[in-house]
Amino acid sequence: MITLSIILTLVLTTSFFVIRNLIIKNEKLEDFISKQSEAINAIDQRLKQIDEKGIFESDDQIGWFWGEMIKIQEALNEFTLK
Repeated sequence: MITLSIILTLVLTTSFFVIRNLIIKNEKLEDFISKQSEAINAIDQRLKQIDEKGIFESDDQIGWFWGEMIKIQEALNEFTLK
């Protein structure tokens, strides 16, 4: 009976520390994802602000590069928090 109590105490104590560490890591990752989402949104707004008149998109030499950059931004927008 005493051995069972000791084993259960050890298991509970170990479980407590494991769960606590996992929660701390999870919170850090949530903060990281939130910051990344904010950065992606800021970049998206800045790109729209830069070309609000459509000058870059209509230029022959820069238009292709601008279009590719917009495609990359659209792909990044899928990773933002909604």
